Amino acid sequence: VLGVDREGVLVGTGEGAIRLLEVQPEGKRPMPAADWARGYGVVPGTRLD
Repeated sequence: VLGVDREGVLVGTGEGAIRLLEVQPEGKRPMPAADWARGYGVVPGTRLD
C-alpha cells in the first residue's frame, strides 16, 4: 500500500499503481476502500496478499 486517503487506497503493482475505490471483504458487502482501510488498520507499507 502506497497511500490511504478519502479517495481510496493506492496500491503499488509491478508496473505502476492502482487506486482501490471499493473493496469487498470475504463474506461482507462492498464498501468504500477508505472505510475498509480505516477499519482494518491498512496504512502505507501494508502488504496485501
